Amino acid sequence: FREHGVAATPRHWPAPRPRPSSAAMAAAEAPKWLLAAFPGYQWQKVQRCELKVRPQGGAGLQFEATEFGYLIEGVENDAGQDACLQSGSSVISINDVPLMGLDEDALNDTFGNHFRDGAKVVVLSSGELQKASEQANGQGHIAHVPLGCQCTAELRSGLSRDLDEFSRRSGVLAELCGAESSESATIVLAGTRDKVCVARSELGALLSYHKRTSGAPETGAAEDESATVEVAGTVMRSLPARNRRKRAAPEVDPDEEENAANDSSAKGDDDGSGPAEKVAKVGSGLEPEMPEQHQYEYMDHTADVILHSWGTTLNEAIGQVCVAFFSYMTELEKIELETSFEVEAKGHDMLDMIYHLLDEFLFHFGTEFIMCRRVDILEFDPDNFSIRARGFGEKFDLAKHPQGTEIKAITMHQMKILTPETLTTEEGVIPRTSDLMEGGSVREGFPYECYVLVDI
Repeated sequence: FREHGVAATPRHWPAPRPRPSSAAMAAAEAPKWLLAAFPGYQWQKVQRCELKVRPQGGAGLQFEATEFGYLIEGVENDAGQDACLQSGSSVISINDVPLMGLDEDALNDTFGNHFRDGAKVVVLSSGELQKASEQANGQGHIAHVPLGCQCTAELRSGLSRDLDEFSRRSGVLAELCGAESSESATIVLAGTRDKVCVARSELGALLSYHKRTSGAPETGAAEDESATVEVAGTVMRSLPARNRRKRAAPEVDPDEEENAANDSSAKGDDDGSGPAEKVAKVGSGLEPEMPEQHQYEYMDHTADVILHSWGTTLNEAIGQVCVAFFSYMTELEKIELETSFEVEAKGHDMLDMIYHLLDEFLFHFGTEFIMCRRVDILEFDPDNFSIRARGFGEKFDLAKHPQGTEIKAITMHQMKILTPETLTTEEGVIPRTSDLMEGGSVREGFPYECYVLVDI
């Protein structure tokens, strides 16, 4: 925000001169989302004021991005800001839009969208924020879900009513934030981490319904970049994926491809192997080998989501992250085990292998529309980074299966694998310790974990 007079990098400032006080706004109540994220904590000094932004010189504030919002690190002497905007305080919301829970890029965008003279901000001391976080034992959580369309008056009215009921049922606060005409309006979910993660996965269907019935124009994608597919007589519009890593298909001579197909077909007729074995009806001897499990959760990540699974073995954790992938898009309890299919994947390392495995399931869903309720790992070679899995489920049918949030792409960003001894990330393999930055303590009973960020 250098053009607005807000410094993005730390530098030293002279001691600020006395500035006007905001006594009328100082004894403010804590925002509802803050109370929901830190239940039971008694906030001592929540302050509200308005930003002063000069035509020349901007706000005269130096900010540092943190998990709570913007930490004030310096104030220019002639900035004329309210007394509560002082070094060591944190701006946690602007124009009633929370800044807590955003990564640095999203924080920059959100603050910039509302940055103007007279913008209303909520301020807390960084010390009190840290104390509240420690008391909550890291369970306080806030998620921001972009609306993805213009927030018309009709959409706001209907959605706000349903969000009240959604809050009651999910046990988290769900609030629509942003001006009525804003294209960057978001829904803020606040509560304990586990409840917010569950609510985040269930919110997609509600948003889809209101955007469809209100006719609000979608934002962020050109019409000619979208694709449509027909499932069970309903046309679904799929927006383009962001930053999807694609693999180039090898060039194959048409004659060679035809010969290979004929050979494969002949082989299947001779010995029962080949393509006929890759897809099969359940009941043909290809049944799930493992009991049904639900060892996964969803962790919010700005506009994306992190699939987090765990297991008693690495095989189990990998299988569960595949189940989590499908569970995010529909309610698995409604999926029958009518058919099954196999996928195989290889990689140059463990992370690359898991990326390709999930990408194969994504490709199969995009072409065959089969949702998997169960996934068994049939073969896994950790030394050569190859894996073979079978998914069990049925074809997606909107008349039968609730529509969740579409997953558009698998990413390698922030992917990690935990074993009892090691932490594997894109930066390499290191010993696992109790330090959270090095994997943290082993989950009781489930020493293997997978984290995969997906594009939604």
